[in-house]
Amino acid sequence: MSSPTHFTTNPVCWLFCTVIDNFGDIGVSWRLAQELHTRLGWEIYLFVDDVTALQTILPDAPTQLPNKYRHIHLRDWREREYADFQAASMPNIIIEMFACDLPEDILHLIRSLKPIWLNWEYLSAEDWAIRTHAMPSLQADGSQKYFWQMGFVQQSGGLLREQNYVNQYADWIKRQPEKPVSGSPISIFAFGYSSEIWAKWCEIFSAQSHPIILRTAGTQIISSLKNAALLPENALIQDTEYTLGSLKIIRQDFVPQEQFDELLWASDINIIRGEDSFIRAQYAAVPFLWHIYPQAEMAHLDKLDAFWQTFWQHVPNNSFQAALTALSNELNGASVLSTAQRAEYWAILLADLSEWQRITQIWQQYLWAQSDAVTRLAAWLCDGLVNP
Repeated sequence: MSSPTHFTTNPVCWLFCTVIDNFGDIGVSWRLAQELHTRLGWEIYLFVDDVTALQTILPDAPTQLPNKYRHIHLRDWREREYADFQAASMPNIIIEMFACDLPEDILHLIRSLKPIWLNWEYLSAEDWAIRTHAMPSLQADGSQKYFWQMGFVQQSGGLLREQNYVNQYADWIKRQPEKPVSGSPISIFAFGYSSEIWAKWCEIFSAQSHPIILRTAGTQIISSLKNAALLPENALIQDTEYTLGSLKIIRQDFVPQEQFDELLWASDINIIRGEDSFIRAQYAAVPFLWHIYPQAEMAHLDKLDAFWQTFWQHVPNNSFQAALTALSNELNGASVLSTAQRAEYWAILLADLSEWQRITQIWQQYLWAQSDAVTRLAAWLCDGLVNP
């Protein structure tokens, strides 16, 4: 069986991304495109169906497609309908991001050219995802497709991480002044979905004896607070700050993707959604909660539970594990706490913030000790497991 290392030229890869969760899908797709080009030297065509989402995380991205941007060919497409591959280099590798459905003319091209065909799956720690990683799937037309399962353990497809990330993180840490022993506000960054929980949690934050700064990205948290009448309708439109007791709410504008990590590093707690943000929050070694994308019949709770089970297998058991689990469940619709319970659990976490940070640092080091997803992909291809 031949190996992709025998390509006579640098491989051409077509990536197909359909934007569902606004920024998680395109965020992962763009990072993957960049790493495949920068690290492996592949020629990348990224097919996107929402260039506005791309521009939100990359403000200087072109408005018109087709275009070439930062060495990546950007092309327009619509799931199942069409893809603009006019005058494009023919692919050696095709990657469907997150089980998107390719148009018939692309499927015809796959049958004709027989490129390596991957489905880059959603991030999961569930057992089935680990078992099916890199497994082949024979399609009805005889084509072979493989499933790449991102994950947190060595048996999975790994997580995206740039080669220079660890050094960038270390350099940033060195530049930071020491925090005052006491008195400085607790900084929380929150990027989540619409939910009644935000008003309930903000009421807890506003009643703390210690000042809290809540930076909210996007519109959904602010809209949730207004729907609950915790904020007036005109709040955080012209002004960027609003104060409720001990809580100062700040409207956080979106930053370019390459600046997002520093936003996470600078926080004391990160509450994030989506796949790209979730991975970066874990690398930041800052206490975090995951507002997972809600699915029908609460299917997302299995994915959430599998992650936390994996997490607690690799960090020390802690006295605040029950509090963290309860708040994570409430955030994601698995349970509803009483006001007293909610206040008690947040009090436990905020009082032991340094210990919460310590265990997230242990988790960060566990992830960093593993190879990243692109390294694993390159090794898998070079092992000759598939036929280019």
